[in-house]
Amino acid sequence: MGKGIHHVNVHASQSSVWTFIRDLNTWAPLVPGYREHTILSDRESHWKFVAHYGVVTKKIHVQVLITEWIEPSEVKFTLTGINQRFTGTGYFKADEINPLVIRMTGCLMIESTSPLAKLLQTTFDHMIVDLTRELTSAVAVAIERKES
Repeated sequence: MGKGIHHVNVHASQSSVWTFIRDLNTWAPLVPGYREHTILSDRESHWKFVAHYGVVTKKIHVQVLITEWIEPSEVKFTLTGINQRFTGTGYFKADEINPLVIRMTGCLMIESTSPLAKLLQTTFDHMIVDLTRELTSAVAVAIERKES
């Protein structure tokens, strides 16, 4: 199973961070390789993006299901591959350090049953770590831009 956890300090208020992570339309486009997403309900959406496994490029279509909204600090979700064989979980969590600095944590845990992913397990694991870092950092930057 690939697992990535990344922490970043966001210079914004807790309410600004919550407003941003509460709306999937604001952070879905920040996923590396993003192509498009469709909101099906307040808890379910489908996302399409391109992932790179070393020299292999794959189009990924995934169902994202919000399992918990914990206002004002956390959103938890599950991931299910629509066109690829994988499942996973993830979350964004925002812990207030002080009224203007939030420690945001992004986490992804993805398990693939694809023969290709098993063949390239080390590359797959690194991809999840990189994806988590890039997404969490991009969300932090986007929140800070909205604040300024």
